[in-house]
Amino acid sequence: MHTIVVIEDQPVLASAYRNKFQGEGFNVEVALDGEQGLDLITRIKPDLVLLDMHLPKLSGLEILRKVRSNQQFQGLPIIVFSNLTKPGAVEEAWQAGATMVLSKFNTSPKRVLESVQGILATSPSLTSQRTHPTAVDLVPPLSRPSIDAQPARGNVLLVEDHSDMSTLLAFLLHQAGHQVTSVTSHRAGLEQIGEQSFDLFLLGHSRPDGSELSLCKQFRLSRPNTPLIVYSTAALFLEQQAGLKAGVAAYLVKPEDLLNLGQIVSSLLPRSASAESNIRAA
Repeated sequence: MHTIVVIEDQPVLASAYRNKFQGEGFNVEVALDGEQGLDLITRIKPDLVLLDMHLPKLSGLEILRKVRSNQQFQGLPIIVFSNLTKPGAVEEAWQAGATMVLSKFNTSPKRVLESVQGILATSPSLTSQRTHPTAVDLVPPLSRPSIDAQPARGNVLLVEDHSDMSTLLAFLLHQAGHQVTSVTSHRAGLEQIGEQSFDLFLLGHSRPDGSELSLCKQFRLSRPNTPLIVYSTAALFLEQQAGLKAGVAAYLVKPEDLLNLGQIVSSLLPRSASAESNIRAA
């Protein structure tokens, strides 16, 4: 059984990919910061590393350089999976020793899995086998994937303050044919629903003060016919029940649900789209 180390500071993303890889028969260890990630690599000597670049305590670039300076890890496959928006960041990752560079904005979970499986299927020593990332891997994170060319099925408002999580969820929604407006605060979300109509609201539960529940209620009062989805892998049962009572159409707590977000949203839209259209026409 192959062992993979996932180094990702966003717990929801880390959990989602851990579950996906475990479901495919991999042994998976997760680190939520750079120091912990480097320690895991050194201690357990994994078969592959999936590495975010924007990490607390120790950056992904620093991890790459430290790992590659150690002779025993010269051939360790390291897939950089991140949003590299700074000019030259991709080249820096490559020069520091990345085996492959994937953009979170245009790489589906299926593609990530296929990349991992493809690399592990090759010779264990990849030092002399690394090839430059393909053009599709290096599409700038702020560009839109080609699937946006198809007609949007629904207009989704996403409220998420973590950039990597917002990027992944927006990609999954785009991939399913939906149009997405992303905001990073509750205030911005309320401003958006006052300015335009949406077919569905998507809200991350990240604060322990109950402010998400308050926002849910405000959304329901403003747009009672528009479904609202809340997601959190750390929500308690009582929090889920409170959200459902407040009018949440679906409360997603399983990491795999997030990776199937496009299909879940699509399943809620047929009845809501017509309802929202009536609001627009009013």
